[in-house]
Parts: sequence; structure tokens; C-alpha cells
Amino acid sequence: MRKISESFSNIQLTRAICLVFAMVVAFGLPAQRLNASYLAYIEQYKDIALAHEQEFGIPACITLAQGLLESSAGKSYLARRGNNHFGIKCYSWSGPAVEYDDSLQHSCYRSYGCAEDSFLDHAKFLKGKRYSSLYTLDITDYAAWAAGLRACGYAEDPAYPKKLIAIIEQYELHRLTPSVAAPSADQSDSERVRTRVAGAFGSASSRKSEPVPVLPRHVAMPRGTALSSADND
Repeated sequence: MRKISESFSNIQLTRAICLVFAMVVAFGLPAQRLNASYLAYIEQYKDIALAHEQEFGIPACITLAQGLLESSAGKSYLARRGNNHFGIKCYSWSGPAVEYDDSLQHSCYRSYGCAEDSFLDHAKFLKGKRYSSLYTLDITDYAAWAAGLRACGYAEDPAYPKKLIAIIEQYELHRLTPSVAAPSADQSDSERVRTRVAGAFGSASSRKSEPVPVLPRHVAMPRGTALSSADND
């Protein structure tokens, strides 16, 4: 009787496992919840990123992903103290600066009057000679741009491209550029992202605290490793 009972239990367990597997296949895994801080950052700076895409030819999704990663969605020390959202160092910089003890050779970072100035300096920085090869890439090929930034020396972290791509795909930032995919009959891709960002918040009473997304963290100084403007000439 004991063997029969154990056998019956094993059959029930097997059936339960199969049922769970079937449900996962049928309905898919639950979507990863998006971080409200990331969404707020995207909402705040997406128009700047899109404007710079038009003016400088830098994909808006790359600008936003770099800003999110380098500044921890605007919450890093450099972003809070000096409005530096991209980890760009001083070197020949003659403007105000922020000192950060990162245990590396250079600890002087550029400081800006506002975040918008940081975004503009980042766009001009990427127009330097060192990054000229990026502009041979399709503006919709964000994976190639992410890899190109690392190859040109923007970051020392070998996983930097993967981290940018993870953010872009998780938050669908590539859809901000209308030419990435054909727009629907009702909304352009950029409008769909705006709707998604706005809808993710809901009413203040209905929002719940959301976990930080499971994304690899940038390990270089303290976020950014951008080269100097002197090296960029």
C-alpha cells in the first residue's frame, strides 16, 4: 500500500509540474515590472533625446539608455551634485567641476547648471573625431551603436553594450525613433512609448512601489568612463 501511495503521489506531482509548464507556455511568463524612476526619467528627457537625434544624428534610445545607466536615472552622486548624467570627466574642461573619489587616476568630472546642459555637452562630445565612425551606422541599429561606443572608448566596462541594449529593449526605447518599425494605424511608435510611459504610473492612489529592474550594473568610475575632450579631438 505504501508503494502504491508513493507512486500515486509521484504521478500527482508530475501532473502538477506539467500543468504549470503548460500554463507558462500558454500564457507566457509575467512581464517584468518597470521601474518608476526609469519611466519618470524617460518621460522627463525623451524630448531632449529626440531633438538631439534630429540635430546631431545620435539615436534617442542610446542617449536615454546612457543617461539612465550612467546616472542611475538621475540619482547618482554626479547627477545630483553636478547635473552630470553621462560621467564625462574634466581634463581640458574650463567650466565648474565635481570631485569624486573613485580610486582611479582622474576624479574630476564636469559640472553643469542643469541636466539639459549635460545632455547637450554629451551630444557635442559624441560629435568629436574619436566617435566619427558611429555616424556610418544606421540610426536605428542601436545594438551597433552600443557596441560602437565601447569600441571607440567611451566605457571601459566590456559589458557596457549589453547593459545599454538591456535597458533599450526592456523599456522599448528604440520605438521612440519612428523609422525603427512601421507605425500602427492609430499611433506612431514614439506616441506608443509616450502612452506606455504615462500609463505605467496610473493614479497616485493605485501605484505600488516597484522594484529596481534586474539589469546589470555599470562598474566603472562611478558610472561613466567617458574620455576627455582632448582625447576626443
